[in-house]
Amino acid sequence: MECEEHPGSPMISVCITCDTTLVCVDCMTDTLHNGHVFKKPKTISNEIKTELKTKVTEVYKLEIDLESELKEFETLKTQQDKILIERTTSIETGQKVLINAVNEMTNTFKSEYNNQKKNNCNELQDVINDISTELKNVRQHREKVKRIIDQTDDLAVVHDSRDLKDFDGQRKPHPQHAAIKFPPGKLDSDQLKLVFEGKAAEIKALTTLQGVQAGTVIRQRKEPVLESTFKHSKSSFVTGMCYGSYEKSWVKCHDEKELILIDKHGHVDKTVPFDFSVRGMPTVSDDTLLLCGGDNRNIKQILLSSGKVTTVFSTGKLYPQYVCTAPSGDLYVTLTDKHDYNTTADSERILIQYSPKGREKGRARFDKRGDVLFVGPSTVMISNTGDVIGVTNDTDKLNSHLVLLNTDLTLRLRYLGNGKVVSGEEKFDTTTYKPETKYAINDFIFDSFDNIIFCEVYSKCVQLMSKDCVPLATLLPKQEYIPMSITMNGDRMWIGFLDGTVKIYQYK
Repeated sequence: MECEEHPGSPMISVCITCDTTLVCVDCMTDTLHNGHVFKKPKTISNEIKTELKTKVTEVYKLEIDLESELKEFETLKTQQDKILIERTTSIETGQKVLINAVNEMTNTFKSEYNNQKKNNCNELQDVINDISTELKNVRQHREKVKRIIDQTDDLAVVHDSRDLKDFDGQRKPHPQHAAIKFPPGKLDSDQLKLVFEGKAAEIKALTTLQGVQAGTVIRQRKEPVLESTFKHSKSSFVTGMCYGSYEKSWVKCHDEKELILIDKHGHVDKTVPFDFSVRGMPTVSDDTLLLCGGDNRNIKQILLSSGKVTTVFSTGKLYPQYVCTAPSGDLYVTLTDKHDYNTTADSERILIQYSPKGREKGRARFDKRGDVLFVGPSTVMISNTGDVIGVTNDTDKLNSHLVLLNTDLTLRLRYLGNGKVVSGEEKFDTTTYKPETKYAINDFIFDSFDNIIFCEVYSKCVQLMSKDCVPLATLLPKQEYIPMSITMNGDRMWIGFLDGTVKIYQYK
């Protein structure tokens, strides 16, 4: 490089005093740099490189951080796009359900009112015919009377009047036809909020051309009322309950080898001990219970009067997890080949339908696409009408969701929580599924209307939804302790909690 001040002279040094200005020999001897400090370019270059290497490391770290943040926010955006699509689909599905329901109701109302109109019109036509006939007879009678009055022949008057009959002038009451009514009311916006999980403007004064408001179609639900609460266990938590008899339920606690029958105040009526940990335990009759233990590969029966335990049938190489009894008497049992969450193509995580004597009648292992249905099938319940079977599916130690099947054991739908539903026709890999937010159903039951009441771990709530998994209400908002188990005893809802407490609510 040549010096700009002294053309032809090469730059040979660096003036430190002048902020590392490059200088030539002439510059160094010039009065402008008199007394300044000079260093060799190589020395300064090494110092600059050393400083820049430190900065490069810092810049590289910043670059890595920015790349990481970029990927994170790109992922979040992708998730938001996916959530938007799913939520939009869910809303549109809800819209279609409501539209179909309204269309069905409208067609039913129109058909009913059309039939009523026809009946009313037929009745009115009969009345019209009767009045017309009566009017004709009255006119003929009047004409006959007039002719007699105008007759000049006395003999003719006497003769003709002999055939003249008195006419009944009393009017007959006519039948009252049924009134066509459409009772006034308005659509319940709170129900719409529950369906769409958001805000819904109140729908007021929906009228027909005649100004008739839409009929009220949804009844008000009463909130559960706490009737009693008691501490059942001080050392364990309640993991299972089932109906025992009027105002009494069977209760079991974690890792305890006994069933205890208690009343609604917590008083112990009966204790049945075992030599194994109890799992599912639905009531079969007043004196018999069916149950299974996680380490025993069979279904057992208990005669409560004697406490005698017998094996009903073997489940082969599979470990039963839970058993329930259908209205038909058939048994539905969830079974696994191993107690873990690792599944392969050969893994057997299934639901089997048995006859009361243990003859296999059907099994659910794969969905319609041939993909695995379950990772860890656990609690199984059947609706009161017997048309829907529910199974909790543990996908790992922290998460579980609800699988609903039809009576032929084909997949109906999955409820993944927080209003998210996957139909039986959709592609879904249960073996790799990880929810965006932790979600786990501890226990559930069908109420008398075949709605589903379930206990959720992370929200600590007890919630209500239809058997098509439309959210209806939060029956119990966030509790102090996690609700672990639930059963229905008449119109009483029994809830077992993590701290060993049992609470009983009136549920209507």
